[in-house]
Amino acid sequence: MMNKSFVVLSGSSSHLLSLETAKLLDVNLGKLEIEEFANREIRVRILEEVKDKTVFIIQSTIYPAERYIIELALIADAAKRAYAKKVIAILPWFGYSPQDKVFRKGEPLSAEVIIKVLEASSIDEFVLVDIHSMDVLKLFKKEVHHISAMETFINYFKQNLAKEEWCSVALDNGALERADLFAKRLNLPIAVFDKTRDRETGEVTFHSLKGDIRGKNVITFDDYVSTGGTTIQSCEFLKKKGAEKCYYCITHLIVPESIEKIKKSKIDKMFISDSIDWKIKPDVKNLKVISIGKLLADFIKSYID
Repeated sequence: MMNKSFVVLSGSSSHLLSLETAKLLDVNLGKLEIEEFANREIRVRILEEVKDKTVFIIQSTIYPAERYIIELALIADAAKRAYAKKVIAILPWFGYSPQDKVFRKGEPLSAEVIIKVLEASSIDEFVLVDIHSMDVLKLFKKEVHHISAMETFINYFKQNLAKEEWCSVALDNGALERADLFAKRLNLPIAVFDKTRDRETGEVTFHSLKGDIRGKNVITFDDYVSTGGTTIQSCEFLKKKGAEKCYYCITHLIVPESIEKIKKSKIDKMFISDSIDWKIKPDVKNLKVISIGKLLADFIKSYID
């Protein structure tokens, strides 16, 4: 797809995903130089002609999120100073987005603070993938597009679901709408957890499960896994209730230390997107990465057409 009206740039956190996206668009990644001064400050230079073009910058603001947020802002400013027509930031994972409320007195509204920082740069529009709460979208003053990896997982499972008894599971009432849509797209029944979380300690307690899962393989879709503790605990609960196998489709695996915990858990398979590249080793046999490169490429195609 040769179209000289746009350029795809990659921040340093999302290089492999950016390469896959550019490949599907039949373009080369735009040339970008990212270096550090001796004091670790970031130095950015665009080596691509971007004048009068729409520039898409792909950058997950993962750990260290603050670095990648500043890097993204610098790339956007460099593009605008090189007379880009428009700058669109694609954030496969938007760091600080789960902090979308003031949970305790004395806390900031962290998601809004980060949004203000990015909107103060030269970014014209934003693209976010599977935000935990739609309330985050309301915090933006500039245009924001929300896309989901759900269809990526659905397409995979439509081709790979064995002829066995399957059931979808919502990990809590907050995830019910997302899980229900996932279940309907795969023509599966749905079961729902009743659980509570202690706001101070973060500890989760599973109380009951509404729905019949005995003798079935269960599959669930959720936006992100952090430490993995709740997901592992849910699998143990499901198997005690009679589930045969537990599969999880997770867009964002945001803490790399959770990989070793998942590897040793009773989870039969966790499918994650490459919104964050943790370079998972082959010996982690119950983790499989499915690329969202096509999801990003399809958005860019629809935008520029």
